[in-house]
Amino acid sequence: MSEHYPETDTSPARLLDDFLDPLRVQVPYTGAMITVYDVIKHRHAAVVNRGYAPELVSYVVSDFLAPSPTFQIVAANPGEIFHWDTLAGFRHSEIAAEFLVPAGFRQGASMVLDGGPGRILGSFHLSLDESVVTPANLAALGMARRTLVPLTAAHRMRLATSLSPRELDVLALICAGMNNNEIAAELWVSRRTIATHVERILRKLGATNRVQASVRAVRLGLVASEPQPRTG
Repeated sequence: MSEHYPETDTSPARLLDDFLDPLRVQVPYTGAMITVYDVIKHRHAAVVNRGYAPELVSYVVSDFLAPSPTFQIVAANPGEIFHWDTLAGFRHSEIAAEFLVPAGFRQGASMVLDGGPGRILGSFHLSLDESVVTPANLAALGMARRTLVPLTAAHRMRLATSLSPRELDVLALICAGMNNNEIAAELWVSRRTIATHVERILRKLGATNRVQASVRAVRLGLVASEPQPRTG
């Protein structure tokens, strides 16, 4: 089942979830999961789940992704898209025998989402009918990877910065060009409170000033668009 996001939400998680809709038209799937590696907790977390039971999701993030020799093959070949018949021994693996097959899944594909050699950002898993595993559809998944990688990177960096919801509100207004007095008036709080938020935002983003914080916020996907200069 898809997550329910507010219409105004443009977070990387929302964009990842939205991306699966047009992908399903091109490559019909019966289950889909996108994980992101949380650099703070040092483990994968499921960001998007379509059609998988909670116990399967838990097994994937806890027992399959990091320690499994099967997934290590996927991780060692980030440019490839593996399916059940090209991933050695997968049909007889624990995840297939105890979770996927009993749930009615008979075929699927997996890929690692990486930001360069040795830098795993997350992973992408699909369950498919046998008839869907064609060279054309596998090529389409390869193209999908070009969208998934930057969105996954943005979501991971959002986790890494650990900005609170209020700090994200303040950051958005900084990016809109507001000064502390204007932000305080907009959010109905004191200027001292905003100054504290700004100090924490700069520290968490590793920025030395508001302009640098704005640029980094856009690059990390913390705000929806480039900051616009204020006039008047």
